[in-house]
Amino acid sequence: MAEQDHAWSWSADELEDVPQCPVCDAGDSRAVYDTLRDHLEDVPGAWPMRICLNCESLYLARRPTIASIGKAYSSYYTHADSQAAYADDNGQSLLWRWSNGYMNSRFGATRMPAARRGRWIMSMIPPLRQQLDFFYRHLPHGPGRLLDVGCGNGVFLLRARDAGWNVEGLEPDPAAAAAGRRSGLDIADGTLDGFAPQGSFDAITASHVIEHVHHPRRFLEQIFALLRPDGQVWLATPNAHSLGRRWYGPYWRGLEPPRHMTVLSPKALVLLLQRAGFDDIQLLRRGRGSSYILRSSAETMRHEGVRKMTLSPLLVDALASLRASWSEECVVRAYRRS
Repeated sequence: MAEQDHAWSWSADELEDVPQCPVCDAGDSRAVYDTLRDHLEDVPGAWPMRICLNCESLYLARRPTIASIGKAYSSYYTHADSQAAYADDNGQSLLWRWSNGYMNSRFGATRMPAARRGRWIMSMIPPLRQQLDFFYRHLPHGPGRLLDVGCGNGVFLLRARDAGWNVEGLEPDPAAAAAGRRSGLDIADGTLDGFAPQGSFDAITASHVIEHVHHPRRFLEQIFALLRPDGQVWLATPNAHSLGRRWYGPYWRGLEPPRHMTVLSPKALVLLLQRAGFDDIQLLRRGRGSSYILRSSAETMRHEGVRKMTLSPLLVDALASLRASWSEECVVRAYRRS
């Protein structure tokens, strides 16, 4: 956990009350946590969180304004070299050879070393197959134009480019965007507000971004406007109904106040996409992938002096391979139909 000494606090004009759910605008809610703290970056503040009784999402009842939220990100972003990070996402083991064989067949990648039989072997192991599908964000097989919103240093863009996609990124942190551009990537500074690309996209992805925005419905409407007919959006975001959130409560890594202002339920995510105009909305099974968030949550709980049995990532991964709503993340794909 971060151990930073902040010499500042929030002034009254840097905070705003949220009287209704930012997802569905309902006013009926109840308190879940009264004084959440930031266990990751140690940003000052005690943050009240409520649950909407209509869409079942969690949201901060008091949060930083758009003008002040940047103060909560002082050391948050990844500025590491994206080519090095991309190379680290590979290996020489037999499992990696099978995995690369599957990803080359499924997504049109050119990963090496690869064993062709991996396309069949990994297909028969659902938790691992679903993890690899998540790794490539369930992209269709075939080239097109892709935008990654909140792309960081561009590791996923390198992955998609290897699979034949014409890739672009959008990133609010200038240093992270610069790190990606050093790898030859086309990354624009900023957010969807004011973003005006030349032409539209076949696919837009946003991994763990929507929980950071003040207006999630507007965020999805902006994505909808940038897609071509039959284009797809792919989103991943912490799951308000996950087993980890229920088990670890205020210590769950997915809460992360005040940067995560809205933690969506699967129901709310579908509702948001429908209201933004999307069709064919599919909640996708995550499979293997809960280890980081559960272990980070357990570490926070122990750091706070709470003695409680930890939740097994193997159990959660097995359940997440059977039902999307049991995952630590909501993962969804939807389309802009003609």
